[in-house]
Amino acid sequence: MIDNADNEAVRDAALFAATNTGLFPQANTSLFRYVGIRGNAWEFIEKTLLTDTLPLSRATTLNDPFDTNPVIVNDVVTSDIFGFAEEMLRQQGQIFDLEKVVNEQGQRVSKKELEERATSLIHSLFKQRNEICHIASFTRRISSELQWSHYGDSYKGLAYHFVTRPSHNSGFKLARPVRYSLQRPIILLSEMMDHISTFQSGGGFTLRWLSFEQRCFLTKSMEWAYEEEQRIIKQGGISEISFQDRELVSIIVGPRFPQDHLERLKAILAKRQRPLKLFRAQSSPTSYAVEVDWHNNLFLS
Repeated sequence: MIDNADNEAVRDAALFAATNTGLFPQANTSLFRYVGIRGNAWEFIEKTLLTDTLPLSRATTLNDPFDTNPVIVNDVVTSDIFGFAEEMLRQQGQIFDLEKVVNEQGQRVSKKELEERATSLIHSLFKQRNEICHIASFTRRISSELQWSHYGDSYKGLAYHFVTRPSHNSGFKLARPVRYSLQRPIILLSEMMDHISTFQSGGGFTLRWLSFEQRCFLTKSMEWAYEEEQRIIKQGGISEISFQDRELVSIIVGPRFPQDHLERLKAILAKRQRPLKLFRAQSSPTSYAVEVDWHNNLFLS
């Protein structure tokens, strides 16, 4: 007979395995999010600091054209593609009558061209699905020169410092590590069809989705490995996530963060119920490094 101690050992081993493979996020992990001070950035900064929410970006607007853009391999017979395309259009109240499709010269389109059109339709459905998929990106590095330059507005921006507590009421429960690869991930056309069908019918969470998510949304080129990125992925057109107020522990301003911006930031922080520490990143005087002065809380000065 298995006693409670044995059950707890099995549970702990399973939780450890799931956490270290990315199925569950690690608790008490420091994650940073760089923010550039451009456009309506102050509007989003104030909302984040006062409402404990973060905006998400559409999967189709990420800066890397390879991101969320796997290689699609057609492993499906033509008749199955036609049947799938007809069913998807029928659900949208449209008709895709293959027998009546003709080309510009009024001649019947070849079977090959019909397959290409049906495949193109599936790709467009997949693209529509990406339009309502939103992503929040974080990094485990606050000392990255490239990230301060690219995402931190040429060192003039700031970075949020989160320490995750992935409970049921925190968006960080969805945080997953990005994996880096020399090969673009491969998605079979049959997988896309299954995924679109499941998504259209409101299907639930499955192991098949875990594999699809990892290859489509959580795999990037080795060129990006320096970012040590983690992502939160939300389906269904949700454009923001909520976090617990204690998960945001500090803000780090860049080495070139202007003094007038600092005063504006302090004014916003003064409205928060839970105090936040405010630190400044500095360029190292002796090496190519960005260092944070963790001993000097600017909010108190």
